[in-house]
Amino acid sequence: MDYRRKHLYKKVFFGLFGFIIIPVYSYLFALNGPGGDLIIVTFSQIGSRYRAIESLIFWGIMLSLYYFFFLSYLYRLTKSKSVFFQINLALSCLSILLTVFLPFAPTMYPLAAKTHNFLARVSAVSCAVTLFVFVFAYLKIDRAVFVKTLILFLIILGANIAVLILYGISSLFQVVLSATFCPYLYLNLTFLERSRKYDIYAVLEQAENEKKEQMDIF
Repeated sequence: MDYRRKHLYKKVFFGLFGFIIIPVYSYLFALNGPGGDLIIVTFSQIGSRYRAIESLIFWGIMLSLYYFFFLSYLYRLTKSKSVFFQINLALSCLSILLTVFLPFAPTMYPLAAKTHNFLARVSAVSCAVTLFVFVFAYLKIDRAVFVKTLILFLIILGANIAVLILYGISSLFQVVLSATFCPYLYLNLTFLERSRKYDIYAVLEQAENEKKEQMDIF
């Protein structure tokens, strides 16, 4: 398959999940709470108290895989070489998965509940740090892309912090988090595609040629 067509398929896939599937699923999952209230309970509480643990786990898997594969793809397109970024990306995805798999039942499993709360905070901070570190990869290839992605990141981060301060760690915060950072990754790809100083298709073509050469050797 042509590398341009592969890129298009990936772009459609990431756009579909980032703008529609993940945000809509997050909102619908939040409605499982008492009276559909988005403030008084968190996703973890909905999963444990309202028999929606499977839905919570599915949400965590879907979010972490989207985050991991999309950022990995952007990392590949920018030809970055940051070990710190790679470690943070792996740890943040792992912490998300561990968080949703650990039961939040303070009365029955107090240690697991405390670990769950700790990992939930680690996941949020780690993801933000990973994205912030990644933005600086653009500085080496196109300053305009760097400025746009950094400003957008700070706006989205500020909006999420505002929701967190006003409503605490709630379903609303988790819905807003999912509905802002997933599209943010897609906009990163769009900015990179439109760069006047960097050609992602040349990077994809080179990678495709290298792959063919390795196949020819074996």
